[in-house]
Amino acid sequence: MDAPKTALLLRQWGAESIWRALAALVLLVAATTIPAGAGGRHMVGFEIRMAFDGITLDGIYYDGLFFTETYFEDGSIRYHDTEGSDSGEWIVEDDTFCTFYESLNGACFFVEREGDNCFTFFEAIADADGRLRPAEEWTSRGWDRAKDSTCITAPTAEI
Repeated sequence: MDAPKTALLLRQWGAESIWRALAALVLLVAATTIPAGAGGRHMVGFEIRMAFDGITLDGIYYDGLFFTETYFEDGSIRYHDTEGSDSGEWIVEDDTFCTFYESLNGACFFVEREGDNCFTFFEAIADADGRLRPAEEWTSRGWDRAKDSTCITAPTAEI
């Protein structure tokens, strides 16, 4: 006679476990798809490489200047803004994204992902101990031009 009670208890426990697992999955998805402006999720090296390899970003600098930059799979870069264009190289160094150009100044950046298609770049600066940390203000924000932007500031013109 105890068997039916045990089976009922197991079914109830299983259903609760499924609901708990679904709730955890919803929280995980919500945490990884933070809306733009709410503070992004810090990206690590392999995520940066996977996200940027072979894409063209349209973007905006903190001062309002729009740019576009293509990251080729061979590590080369092609950059354009309203003031000109340049070529160079991009690499992922530890958990920073670095760009080096023939004529323009390059730098390394920490990257935060905001939503599905928004990347915010914070210049990597050395602290008093020589460790790299992100600058307090963002340097630029960009999005893969092949997809809809999830950034707060979308481009008003193509370059």
